[in-house]
Amino acid sequence: MELILVRHGTTQGNKEKRFIGTLDVPLAPEGEELARRVGLHLPRVEHLYRSPLQRCRQTAELLWPGVEQTVVPGLRETDFGPFEGKNHEELKDDPLYQQWISTPNFAAVPVGEGPEATARRVEEAIRAVIADAGSHGYETVGVVSHGGTLMGLLSRFGRPERPYYDWFCPNCGGYRVRVREDPLLLEVLEQVGGETA
Repeated sequence: MELILVRHGTTQGNKEKRFIGTLDVPLAPEGEELARRVGLHLPRVEHLYRSPLQRCRQTAELLWPGVEQTVVPGLRETDFGPFEGKNHEELKDDPLYQQWISTPNFAAVPVGEGPEATARRVEEAIRAVIADAGSHGYETVGVVSHGGTLMGLLSRFGRPERPYYDWFCPNCGGYRVRVREDPLLLEVLEQVGGETA
């Protein structure tokens, strides 16, 4: 089975470099246009699995119009707690924020949902996606999620192995992966989408 893992399109919060983990914001007009453009170049899929947040719903509908979708709550983005909706400029004097950005493990946000909780949630979600797709006999499915979610997933299961930030996906970008089970591995076949599409 192959998964086409894609990050949602551009939001106003992305443009302003805000932490918009659990905030349910829509795509910006340029995010909608990007998704339409990228969708012309993505592999066809038999089914879509997506985060419950509207930016992922909108992206999924624009990338693969008319393809049936299943909402997977565990594919949502990390909860950034009191950092939600704010950017560096607004947080730069916050001692907790300063402590976080000064640590070597920038991915380990000290508020909201911790990295281990996020990793467990996303692992359960992707295993549920694989099981459901397998039960229907799907060979290629799309997964529309979030940057942090995909980086966390691929830093644990992606092959070849890479550090967390080396899995960064631009808006409407991601990876085509082949699923290997027992143990779970996601073998990267190619990068897909992104701003250059």
